[in-house]
Amino acid sequence: MTRVRSIIACLFVTTLILNGCGRKAQDDEADVKPRASVKVAPARLGNIDNLVGATGSFDVLRDERIRSTIQGKVEKVFVLEGDTVNKGSVVVSVMAQESDASISGALQLLNQARTDAEKKQAEDALRLARLTASIANITAPFPGAIVKRFVTEGELVTQGSDLVEIVDPKTEYFVANVPINYLSALKAGERAVVTIPGMDISPLHGVVQATSPATDPSSQSVQVRIDLRHIPSLVAGGTFGNARIEIGEARSVVVVPKEAVYHDDELNRYFVWRVQGDSIALMTQVTVGLSDSADVQISSGLSPGDVVAVSGGYGLPDSTDVTVEMK
Repeated sequence: MTRVRSIIACLFVTTLILNGCGRKAQDDEADVKPRASVKVAPARLGNIDNLVGATGSFDVLRDERIRSTIQGKVEKVFVLEGDTVNKGSVVVSVMAQESDASISGALQLLNQARTDAEKKQAEDALRLARLTASIANITAPFPGAIVKRFVTEGELVTQGSDLVEIVDPKTEYFVANVPINYLSALKAGERAVVTIPGMDISPLHGVVQATSPATDPSSQSVQVRIDLRHIPSLVAGGTFGNARIEIGEARSVVVVPKEAVYHDDELNRYFVWRVQGDSIALMTQVTVGLSDSADVQISSGLSPGDVVAVSGGYGLPDSTDVTVEMK
């Protein structure tokens, strides 16, 4: 009996030891459980511009295609696309068809000449043809920028053929097609920025000059004229662009970086990961307002100084332990 009791006592002690080891292993495992790493930034007071986006194109009041005044061959093109010229500057010279034929005939005689006398006769004919050649120097009708070339040297043209296109940059502007529901908010003098996809040109700054009184019923938009301070000479009429027009601003409102705000498509709500005590990320529903290229206005749900995750928060469960890294 004493031996049985001894065996039972040993088993009991062994169980206690094993249970203790198991709990210690679990505790050790909990201690080394990895934390999610997030970069954070504080909510702060800031200003947000109320912007409306629109597509459109460039137009110009003074735009002209310079045409050949005679039929013949293009002798010389003096301009490239993007060049600026003065009124009266020669842009293209064209040799009359008859003169070009005379020179070509004299060159052919010179190539076929066999004797000295034949060569001298051909050379005299070539010299005379060149001296008497009729060349039309086509000039710019006004100071402006060359936006397109239609011909190359040596090309045959007819009278009235397009040679180059010139615009007066001072008369160029941008027409934006703005959704009609923003019409009441649009005012002359509002600031605007225009960008041109596919062209290595910095954003162009200007102001709203006027709004068309007519609307397009098919697109439910209204045309808005934007006058720009400077338009590069390479931008021709008809060039497509995107406009952002400032129709107001929110001042001294709570803002956070755009990367901090997530949208729940299923519930149609916005939320952020608010980091509490530098260790726990709490899913926090917020109401958003205006936004610009960098920040989002938070109308409710956060206060200035609250810390939010700007990266590493996507997909985290609520109340996740995190390791914080400042942005």
